[in-house]
Amino acid sequence: MSRVFPFLRPPSDVVSVGPWSRLTPDGAEPLTDTLPDWDYSTTLALHRAGSVDGLRLRRLSGLPIGATLDVSVQWFASNSALRGRAWRIGLPAEDGFETNIDFRLPGDDLGGHLELITSVILRASAPGASPAAATRPGSVLWSDRHRLKLEADNTLFPIATADFHDLPYPTGAAWYLHIDEDLESAALGSILLLLNERHAVVMRAVEAASAPTEADRRVLSALRTDVMRVLLDKALTLDDLNDHVEYPIGSLGAVLLNVARIAFPAFSLEALRRERQTAPALFSSRVQDASQLLVEP
Repeated sequence: MSRVFPFLRPPSDVVSVGPWSRLTPDGAEPLTDTLPDWDYSTTLALHRAGSVDGLRLRRLSGLPIGATLDVSVQWFASNSALRGRAWRIGLPAEDGFETNIDFRLPGDDLGGHLELITSVILRASAPGASPAAATRPGSVLWSDRHRLKLEADNTLFPIATADFHDLPYPTGAAWYLHIDEDLESAALGSILLLLNERHAVVMRAVEAASAPTEADRRVLSALRTDVMRVLLDKALTLDDLNDHVEYPIGSLGAVLLNVARIAFPAFSLEALRRERQTAPALFSSRVQDASQLLVEP
């Protein structure tokens, strides 16, 4: 069953995109569904060509020429539970506008399955829009998804299951994120997400992560937000973690810094530490926003 949107959306042919390519020192190669040579030290350089009929898209969406639209690419990595915007460009009101998507994703942030979502998004409407047109900033007018498996899906962010009755954790807890404190050590051996085998709702959602139900999506969203919160808490409570230090690739320090930078690119660690201490409720809300808690895909 196709999804029904509460606003006009244009036909899919207003956007034409080519296949994803991976850029290597030897040139471009097709991006396959599995990358057997990937590990946490590998930076993915990706490219995709395309074109958008910006004028026709606006007209068929009930939007005036003055509406502000973006073409963007977002990514989500299943093992690290991180997501972010990789690329964005404003979409002018002209047909045949070429979009040459190019960006790099550091391996520290990835793991498991990587999802790439290309979208045309409303940034701001303008006078003269149809009553049936989208009005809310962030409304998705067109989207396309590509999913691939990073072969070394346990190298960065190990996930294990255990019966919490046998561990020093609350028996009814859903999960526990263990993080060491040696910033120079490999993230592989420093971070472990433990899922409670007794928690049927969480186990069912994680097992169905490749094709989740709506209920599973909500559980996974809560898990993603809590993982980000705990990682940020660790980053902000470790006094030795510093914005200006270059930690080894794949190290705990590099991962914690990347989480903070991706979640809050406009804030320094010191600014985040101050806000977390003086305005914890506001900081908590920022984490919800950065992790897109319960936001529909």
